[in-house]
Amino acid sequence: MSVAFEGIDRLVVTFLAGDVTAGKPVVMGGEGSVKNASSGQMPVGVALHARDGHAAVQLKGFVTVQYSGTSAPALGWTALVADSAGCLRAAGSGESGRMCLVVARDSEKKTVDLFL
Repeated sequence: MSVAFEGIDRLVVTFLAGDVTAGKPVVMGGEGSVKNASSGQMPVGVALHARDGHAAVQLKGFVTVQYSGTSAPALGWTALVADSAGCLRAAGSGESGRMCLVVARDSEKKTVDLFL
């Protein structure tokens, strides 16, 4: 028997967006708008789709994203921030990260399964 987390507690919201990349973490870019997250920023969610000046952003629920660094974020509740390549990484000392529940990691694909 296998487990499946897709769709659990998923919340997706449409925001105004400039240059946003699908599958990457985003931060607030202004009133009602998002932008790609920069290094060290705490993401509000992950962009699922972007077109025509708008982005569908997942704010809550299960998602798979790429991570950076030599090791994957720890399993369990982990504080995560964006990096300069549009991936997530474990928050460093003195950084405020978004608490996410990391449930699986894939070191070959450099992806992490988590709940926002």
